[in-house]
Amino acid sequence: MSTGNPTVFRTLNERAALELLLRHGALTRAELEHHTGLSKASAAEVLRRLENGGLARKAGTKPGNAGPAAQLWELNGAAAWVAGVDLTARAVEVSVADLTGEVRGGHQAEAPGEGTDAVAFLTGAVEAAAREAGVALADLDQIVLGVPGIVDPEGHRLRQAVQLSGWSHLDDLGDLRERLGPDRFRVENDVNLVAIRELEEHKGSSFVLFWVGTGVGAGAVLNGALWRGVTGRGGEVGSVIVPDPVSCGRLYGPDGGVLGALLGAAPLAELAAAHGLDVEPTLRAVTGFLGAGPSGAFLDDFAQRVALGVTAAVGVLDPGRVVLGGPVCTAAGEPLRARVAELLAPTGLAPVTVAVSRVSGNAVLEGAVRYALDLTREQVFQAGTAGRTGTPNES
Repeated sequence: MSTGNPTVFRTLNERAALELLLRHGALTRAELEHHTGLSKASAAEVLRRLENGGLARKAGTKPGNAGPAAQLWELNGAAAWVAGVDLTARAVEVSVADLTGEVRGGHQAEAPGEGTDAVAFLTGAVEAAAREAGVALADLDQIVLGVPGIVDPEGHRLRQAVQLSGWSHLDDLGDLRERLGPDRFRVENDVNLVAIRELEEHKGSSFVLFWVGTGVGAGAVLNGALWRGVTGRGGEVGSVIVPDPVSCGRLYGPDGGVLGALLGAAPLAELAAAHGLDVEPTLRAVTGFLGAGPSGAFLDDFAQRVALGVTAAVGVLDPGRVVLGGPVCTAAGEPLRARVAELLAPTGLAPVTVAVSRVSGNAVLEGAVRYALDLTREQVFQAGTAGRTGTPNES
């Protein structure tokens, strides 16, 4: 009877150990034995291989109740490096992190304007962030670029990105992909990346992230996995044709109009004007207005438009949870959440919990780093020491 392939068993044991070091932090050999069920000799051998392969390293000692202090091992962050990039019409922001997820370098820059080679400019931005982290561009294992546009499900091509009109000579990002490395470069929709970041708050669950910022979008997560759709258009709710559910503000004709024209800074400023309120049609002004606590009548109408936007997703996907995200929804906060939940409750749809996102900072950038880490860890952990061909950069 076959006893199995020893190499496969070694790699499986290494992967289990690496995942435990990632989840729990530094562990002793005895703690690794406890979590994996490996024998003392096998656990010691796994740690020896991981250390020699540059995937784990000694991390001091853990004092015991009696006898000498036990040696601790931790995941070696320098074993792999990733970059997340947030590209908007006006700027680019890059973060570089090691395998543990610690951000070690970053770079921000405004869009350079017409006539500039955008591919060279963006490559330089990634290089600058890597340099701050103490590594070279060639050391990056994965680079994930978040864009406000439609991306094919494989993350290879940008199908549509009208919001990137400020970047000249960028087109479908094919040249950038070749410059940064086609095997390690991936493009992703910005709201999908926010959903990936939001997944850290709702691990293993199903939810729809409804995002309102300069535009309107959604990200669907089903059983802990992002749903992109067959063509990559999953979550593109901003272009769905709907009627206006309120009687003031923008009025649609009998055929309705796109949802994106009901939400966002400009249409909400118009809605505020219909309520006799003066708000500039900018994202900063609208979020400040919402954060200050506008009138209940305005919030009622705003909530009706948001509820209309999430109704189809709830009815079709039955996600169990809707997360209101983006600077506009988070600025409105609990008053908006309560109104949307109240509007959805009597509709006959499947029961759904409505929550406001608690993610702060640049969620697109954080999601890009998280996604790049997920891809890299899968590759590194699956290959184990058998996949190591050189010494990691110990920056």
